Amino acid sequence: MSTEEPRTESTPQRSESSPQAIAAAKRLGAPMIVRGILGVAFGLVTVFWPRDDTNPAQLSLPTDVVDHLAIGYLILFALVLVFQAARSPLNVRTAVYGQAVIAIPGIVFLFMADQPAELRAALSIWALLHGALEFYSWRQLRAQPMASDFLIAAGVHVLLGIILVFGDGMEALSILGFTGAATLIAGVIFIIGGYSRLSKARQLAKRGELPEQIDPEEADPAEAAGLPAGAAGADRPDEAEPTDGPDGASAQKNEP
Repeated sequence: MSTEEPRTESTPQRSESSPQAIAAAKRLGAPMIVRGILGVAFGLVTVFWPRDDTNPAQLSLPTDVVDHLAIGYLILFALVLVFQAARSPLNVRTAVYGQAVIAIPGIVFLFMADQPAELRAALSIWALLHGALEFYSWRQLRAQPMASDFLIAAGVHVLLGIILVFGDGMEALSILGFTGAATLIAGVIFIIGGYSRLSKARQLAKRGELPEQIDPEEADPAEAAGLPAGAAGADRPDEAEPTDGPDGASAQKNEP
């Protein structure tokens, strides 16, 4: 019986903090910070809107005021998403553009909203669709370091949509407060995530380990995911090599 052990090859481990992965994630750092600042600004304005029990006028808010605040936020948010899409990998670029596009019908419905129920419907549909596309982006980017930022943002927007869907009897001020709280949470996550991406890239650059600027259209998918270079083509058939002839010698090209 042969005691020879089967030959095995070591499988390369994925390094989610590889220089290639960090360089790819660095491109999203700036748009994430801009998104975060916008969300935090809107959240601070809306969550801490004056509410005073001694002043009944501050316990309610006209629907048109909330409409204008939400419309202004969605317009700026869509512009920031276009900036993010331009710096995103190809596999999520369409989804990010989709997040910007779905803000358009939300803005249209907000212009037509005259009652809190209509306001709630417009924001809930936008939040659910945005959360679904954000979740898709996370699934495509989960090989990158710190990709969970997009998962948390997706969960926050989906939760906002569910709260608004089942929030029968909510007035305009309450709708504004819940929406602002969601944007505030997601904004803080994006500021931290964007700064972390840029900070790690700077650390690698100081050590001379950061690759040259990666073009998302030309980057090796395996390298962007933290795998060894060329791993994406591991399943490709090998190029034709000289084969041994019948006498054991390599076949050579006949020369005149």
